Amino acid sequence: MSYRIFSVLGGAFLMSVLTACHQPQPVGDAAEFQTFKAGSPQKIESNETVKKFVARGNEPFWTIQANEETLTWITPENLQGRQLKVDKLISADNVKYIGVDGNNDFSLLIIQATCVDTMSGEVFDFESVWTHGRERNVGCAASGS
Repeated sequence: MSYRIFSVLGGAFLMSVLTACHQPQPVGDAAEFQTFKAGSPQKIESNETVKKFVARGNEPFWTIQANEETLTWITPENLQGRQLKVDKLISADNVKYIGVDGNNDFSLLIIQATCVDTMSGEVFDFESVWTHGRERNVGCAASGS
């Protein structure tokens, strides 16, 4: 009897965790983005200076510190972080960092939408999608360094 209760409660908890920060989809198609080279003066279409972002996700745990030229990819196995050189695609609401790491393409998509961290319950102004090779992880992001 108690096993069934825990099984039902566990299933309900799992569903709430999985839906807490839905998997966002990019708005529009790639043709809507403007391409900029890393290191050049960069502006968002609204003429705001490009912001730095910190993106993070759970299970697996990861953090990415993003600026105009590099991503620092931090994991529990590599607390110093791995530097990745990027190019950037920018639109009015979304920022997408792209590049190549050895044989793997990678991208970090920052989407302007409210996101709730699935473990802490902390609310962020941005959703993030980190893709490295065939791995795709969804999380939240904040502007800043």
